[in-house]
Amino acid sequence: MLRRVCLVQFASVAACCLFAVSAVGATLRLPAYSQDTIKRGTDTLSYIVVNGSGPLSERNSRFSPGTHVHRFDDIPQASSITSLGDILKKETTLYIKEYGRGMSSYISVRGTSSSHTSIDWNGESFSMPTMGQADLSHIPLYFFDNLSLNLGGGSTLYGNGSIGGNIQLEINPQFADQAGTVVASDTSEHGLQLTGGDITIKGGSYETFFTGATAKYASRRWAGRTALYWNGANNAFSFENNTKPGHPSERQHNAQFSNWGVYQQVAHRFKNSSDLILDLMHLDFYRHIQPSVANNDNPVSWHTIADRNTKVSLKWRGTTGEDGRCESAWRYNGGISYNRDYEHYEGDVIASDRYTASAGAEWERGRWRVKAGGRCEYIKPEVESYGSGTYEWRSELYALAFWRPLNSLSIGGGLRGSFVTGTTIPVQPVLNAKYTPFPWLAFRASASKSTKVPTLNDKYWGGVNAYLRPEKGTTYEGGADFSSIVGKWSLSAFATYYNTTVEDWIRWLPAGEVWRPKNIPKVRSNGVECGFSASGVYGNTTIKVNGGYSYTDVKKLESYLAGDPSVGRQLAYQPYHIANLSVGVSWRKWETIIGYGYTGERTTTDMFDYLDPYSLLDLSLLREVSIFSKSCSLCAELKNILNSSYQNVKFYAMPGINFMISARIML
Repeated sequence: MLRRVCLVQFASVAACCLFAVSAVGATLRLPAYSQDTIKRGTDTLSYIVVNGSGPLSERNSRFSPGTHVHRFDDIPQASSITSLGDILKKETTLYIKEYGRGMSSYISVRGTSSSHTSIDWNGESFSMPTMGQADLSHIPLYFFDNLSLNLGGGSTLYGNGSIGGNIQLEINPQFADQAGTVVASDTSEHGLQLTGGDITIKGGSYETFFTGATAKYASRRWAGRTALYWNGANNAFSFENNTKPGHPSERQHNAQFSNWGVYQQVAHRFKNSSDLILDLMHLDFYRHIQPSVANNDNPVSWHTIADRNTKVSLKWRGTTGEDGRCESAWRYNGGISYNRDYEHYEGDVIASDRYTASAGAEWERGRWRVKAGGRCEYIKPEVESYGSGTYEWRSELYALAFWRPLNSLSIGGGLRGSFVTGTTIPVQPVLNAKYTPFPWLAFRASASKSTKVPTLNDKYWGGVNAYLRPEKGTTYEGGADFSSIVGKWSLSAFATYYNTTVEDWIRWLPAGEVWRPKNIPKVRSNGVECGFSASGVYGNTTIKVNGGYSYTDVKKLESYLAGDPSVGRQLAYQPYHIANLSVGVSWRKWETIIGYGYTGERTTTDMFDYLDPYSLLDLSLLREVSIFSKSCSLCAELKNILNSSYQNVKFYAMPGINFMISARIML
């Protein structure tokens, strides 16, 4: 049945791809790449570090110069990366908890839970309000232009749930008269011209297949983008079953998946330079739930799950005074959106409708920048285990400021107040600073308070759990950034120390024959993050080396249970050590990259049970070619070349050595 559904969906996408090819024709041209990005090969990751203000006015990280922001431009498409979880595993030292290949995956930032990191797309949350978290395997990178990681307690800047950090994904309209976009000289004000697009195809081990098509079109007053994709795998990989005598090799059962999505953006620019932007995204997921290795041969334990997510938003934004005729500038924005999240599992439905309205304004003059705004949400869940008539209102007001008293000193801060039905939320402040005594060295520091309100499941599953309190985080962090050019090498590095205390952390724990949410009085996470990048050019050869390391110590300090043995011990599935290293060598149109990743020992839900550390070694070969006068990026990857046998989550198998081949044709 699954294969028949996959074939139908693939045929639909293939037809759309062929239509896009015929429609685009030979006149398509893409905007030139920005010259200030660091490119790894013809179509791989551009990774730069931004501290303080970013290039887009919508980024609230502009008001947080004391924190470290990781920004990824030109998200790689001609590679094995297809989901948000894939890129975070490969390019960062964040811990991603996976329940099998292509299965559910959840992020842990600085030892916090997945619900402590907010994930936004153009200001719209990817987290389901019922569960308060987002499955990273459900977020396709194919649709997005840019990705930024904002680490640290950021609820003041980014809203509810940003105790560990915030992830922002962006899709920006490109009008025909914007810098870097190539258009015909006779393009009229309203006539559309196709300005870019691609067709991407990937295939590899375990009958894995991905195909996607994108078309971009614009005039001086209109811009649009249409994109769609399909992704699936049979996933019948071999693994070592460590629950049976002799650890025999077995074939994985019930791990197939297929998903597809469509995205449409339409934007109009008014004569006063303000933009009206309509975004529509629909994602559809169907997969078998990979069983534990102990139940691999037990069909009774095999299950399936289906998810559908629909997101629609209409936003208005504009600027005044940026033409040089005024000493100050205003930026303003507002919008409304609708989100429908639907999950079907074994006859049970967990769904919700979410309606949102937001507005904000930013003023800049000289060394000052001030921003204020608000947001209001109405959530109507559709869950049988909730009481009838359940709903929730959530609203927020915030004010942020940035001041540069000296060329070498930047100070940022702000306040956010939140209001939620039936819950009292404390005010969330933030204060941070960055000092640059030398052009090649900067010091930064930040202090913040963050909040996460109980999810709808926390509050209403099986009754109204009115005793729950919101989670409250306090974060202090400091660090330094270094950059320099030594001979033919460009060097950069950063280091951060942080200390986060979370009060009233919500955990679901057994209460007799049922599970109930409980507030854990206090959890503390402290650790170190560091990384470096080096690039050297020797004639036609470029060498690039990137590395990172994180140390995370996260423990329960207090418990609601007297004599709780878990107090003072590392939380489950939180490794102390994560590290990665990659070395790339490019010559003319060829590039090869070898990447290494290490995940340290971690406990399971049994605090005295440990999962072994594991290392993964990958090898990639990239080549840029021309096909029918079109630029094409080819990539061949060999993953887990040491054929390591490992489990990210106990008793959930992961594949050994496997491969992926991909091609991306720029139209």
